[in-house]
Parts: sequence; C-alpha cells; structure tokens
Amino acid sequence: MSQNQNILNPHNWTSTYADELFGYAMSKTGKTELAEDLVQETFLGALKAIPNFKEQCSERTWLFTILKFKISDHYRKASNKYEVNNSTFSFEDSSAIDDYFTDEGEWDKENVPKSWGMDASVAIENKELANALNFCIDKLPENQKQLILLKMVEEEETEKVCKELNISTTNYWVIIHRAKLQLRACLEKNWFKL
Repeated sequence: MSQNQNILNPHNWTSTYADELFGYAMSKTGKTELAEDLVQETFLGALKAIPNFKEQCSERTWLFTILKFKISDHYRKASNKYEVNNSTFSFEDSSAIDDYFTDEGEWDKENVPKSWGMDASVAIENKELANALNFCIDKLPENQKQLILLKMVEEEETEKVCKELNISTTNYWVIIHRAKLQLRACLEKNWFKL
C-alpha cells in the first residue's frame, strides 16, 4: 500500500464527505440528481487520481477541488451546446426580446421598467421575494441560470464567469441581458403583479 493510500482514506469518503460535497454541489446546480451525479463522479475521479495526490492539501480540500472541476466541466459542456440567437430565447408568453426596445435601442414606452413601489434594501430581506426570485432563477435556461448565480449571487468577476462557462465577453453580455429581462418579466408576473 502506498503512502498516498495511508493519507487518503477512500473507504470513509462517503460517510465523511458525501453530505458536505452534496450540499456544495446543490448550491451550485440546484438539482438533486445532478448534484448526486457530480458527487459520485468526484469520488470516482478521486479514486483514479490517488496516485497523483501530492499531500499538499487535506483530503477534504482535495475532494472539493475535484468536485469544483467536475461542476465547471459540466457547465462548460452545457455552455458549448448553447448558441446565442433569438430562436433560443423566449418568455413564457412568447414575447420577443425586441418587443422591449425601439429601433434606436431605447425602451419601448409600454415596456419601460415600472417602479416596484418598495425600497430594494427592505425587499431583499423579504422571504417571499427571495422565494419568488429563486423560483424565477430556476425557470431560466441553464446557461442563464448559471451566469446569474455566478455573477449576481456569488459576485464573481466577469472574466472569471466567462472563463468558467467558456463563453466570450460578448456572449456574456447577451446572456446576462436576456436573463435580467426574463427575471424582470417573471418577477412582475409572479411577485409584483403590476
């Protein structure tokens, strides 16, 4: 038995780390089945990588690093399948993105964002608003959801988001713009009912 196997204890990984890894994966994906799959892939990947373990970090840190790579790989593959064009973008009521703006790029008078009639700092503390926002984020297409979670929730830098999702800066701005419009429409429909 090698020294690496004495330091790493694969027999105890599920009992020691599975719940914590699953919680992290859920926070990144929001999908139980996907989070479970990613944790399983992490354990399998770690088993294959035992000979490469350099003892420069703890077993827990090493497993979390593998999980983070598995999550990044999942979203990188998903983003490679996505093409930015209006045919992949739609609201539930089939409105097109162009309906919000005039030919000059200004807000269409009927679609100018309305005041939500509340102080944003107070509203964020409102549990019902948080639930509505989570509901609306969950309804976004997967690439938009991940981008919003990374940029708005985790407050990652734009460059890091682009690198993690394997998208260009131009693609980033298109996706985030569309995601914000969809979130706005969803919140107005399901929360504010203006």
